[in-house]
Amino acid sequence: MQLLARRTLLATLGASLAPRCGAAATDPFSAWLADLRAEARGKGIDRRTLDAALAGISPIPSVVEADRRQPERRMTFDEYRRRVVSADRIDRGRELLAQNARLLQQAESRYGVPSEVMVALWGIESNFGERQGSYPVFAALATLAYEGRRASLFRRELLNALEIAHRGYVDVGSMQGSWAGAMGQNQFMPSTYLGYAVDFDGDGRRDIWNSLPDVFASMANYLSRSGWDARYIWGREVVAPRELSDKRLGLDQRAPLTIWRDRGVRLPDGGGLPEAEIPASLLRMDDDERASFLVYGNFRVLMAWNRSTYFGVSVGLLSDSLRDG
Repeated sequence: MQLLARRTLLATLGASLAPRCGAAATDPFSAWLADLRAEARGKGIDRRTLDAALAGISPIPSVVEADRRQPERRMTFDEYRRRVVSADRIDRGRELLAQNARLLQQAESRYGVPSEVMVALWGIESNFGERQGSYPVFAALATLAYEGRRASLFRRELLNALEIAHRGYVDVGSMQGSWAGAMGQNQFMPSTYLGYAVDFDGDGRRDIWNSLPDVFASMANYLSRSGWDARYIWGREVVAPRELSDKRLGLDQRAPLTIWRDRGVRLPDGGGLPEAEIPASLLRMDDDERASFLVYGNFRVLMAWNRSTYFGVSVGLLSDSLRDG
C-alpha cells in the first residue's frame, strides 16, 4: 500500500508542481523563475551568475517527495544513538582525529572549540565528508521555493546561494548538496555559509566541500560565535530518580549541579556529581530513567546548530568517545 502511494505521488508530482501555491497559483515555473531572477537582479546578482545557476533547471519531484515525507514512527533515542554513535563511526573518528590533529589544533586554538567536537559534527553531518549530497543546490532550492509548503524560507536560501556564486566563493557546478540545499562536509545552508564559513587555508575561497581547513574552521567559527564556552563540556550522562517530577525536566528548567545532586541525580557508576554551581538542565530521553543527561550551556550551542535533542546529545556522546579514545 505504501509503495503504491509513493508511486502515485511520484506520478502526480509533475502536475502538482505546475501551479504554485498562493497568489501566483496560475503561474508556470518559468514565470516564477523569471520573477525570482528579477528579484535577484535587484539584489545585485549579475546576469552571468543567474544564467549559470538557473538556466535549464526544473522542479525535482524527488525533492518534493523528501520534503513531504513523514516517518512512519518516531525513532527511539536508543535506536538513534546506536545508529549515529556507532562503533564504526567512533573508530573512524579516532583515526581522523589523529590524522588531522595539527590542523584541528589550529582551529581549536583560534576558536576555542575542542577538536573532538568538530570531528563529531563532521562525522554525524556527512560521515566525515563521504555523504555530502548529490543534488544540484540551485535546482533543489528552486523546487522547494516554488512548491509552496515553506516557499519563503527556501526562496531566501536560493537567493543566498546565488549570492555565494556571485561573490565567487565557489563555482556553480560545484554547489552540490542535500535535497534541502544543505552543502558541503558540514552541511551548511546557504545563509549559514554566508554568515559563518571561513577561508582558513588562505586560498581566497570558503570551500566547505573540499578543503578540510575551511570545513573545520567554519564549524568552529559557527559554534564559537553561537556562544561555545571553552571552560565547560557539553554535559554528561547521569542516572536520575524515576520519581523526580517531570516539572524539573527539560531545557526550560535549570539548576546548579549541587541542587541536582541533592535531588538524587548520580553518575552512571553511582558516584556523586561534581561540587559546582554550573547551571544545568536535566533531559530524560523517551521517558527512560536509564537515558538521562545533565546538559550545560554548550549543549544549547549544539541545539543552535540543530534543534533536535537527539542530535545534540549524540554529538556530545560521540565527542566524548573520541576524546576518551
